[in-house]
Amino acid sequence: MLNYARLPLAAAACLLPFSMALAASSTPAASNAPGSSCIGDASQCPAWMPSQAEMRSSIADYFCELADQGLFQPRVKQLIRAESSPLNCGALQPEPGSNFVCGGEMRFIGKGGEIHRIQFSPTLRREQDGRIAFYVGDDEHAEHLWRVPAPRSSSPTCAPHG
Repeated sequence: MLNYARLPLAAAACLLPFSMALAASSTPAASNAPGSSCIGDASQCPAWMPSQAEMRSSIADYFCELADQGLFQPRVKQLIRAESSPLNCGALQPEPGSNFVCGGEMRFIGKGGEIHRIQFSPTLRREQDGRIAFYVGDDEHAEHLWRVPAPRSSSPTCAPHG
C-alpha cells in the first residue's frame, strides 16, 4: 500500500512540460532491450522485477493509450514510432507482488526526425495474470485503481501504418 498520495499518471502527464528536439539517433526498440529494469541492492531490485524490454513496452503501450483517449497529443508530424528510454526502476517493498516505480522518458518520433519527449515516473504492479498495471488514482472508497494498457499494436495513434 502506498504511504503517500500520487497524482494519477494521466494528470501528471498532462502537467509535464513538453519539449521538441531533432532526432540524432534512436535507441534500440523496447523488444531488443535486455537486462533488468533496475540496478541496486536486493531490497530495491528483487529478482521478480520486470525486464527492461517488458517495462519499456508497457510504458509505450500506456502512453499510446493516453494519446488514443485524447489526454494528450504527440507533437510530431506523422508519428512513425513511440518508444521509451531505458528505465530506472525500484521496488517499494522486496516481497513479490509489491508495487514498484520506474522513471524515464517517453519519445514520440515523427517522420521528419522530430521527437516529442515526456518524462514519467509511474507507480506500477504486476497483475496476477502477469501483465503490468499502472496506478491511476483512488476511487470514492479510497481504493487504489490500476489500469493495464491495451497493446500498442491496437493503437490508432501508435500502430504502424502500412
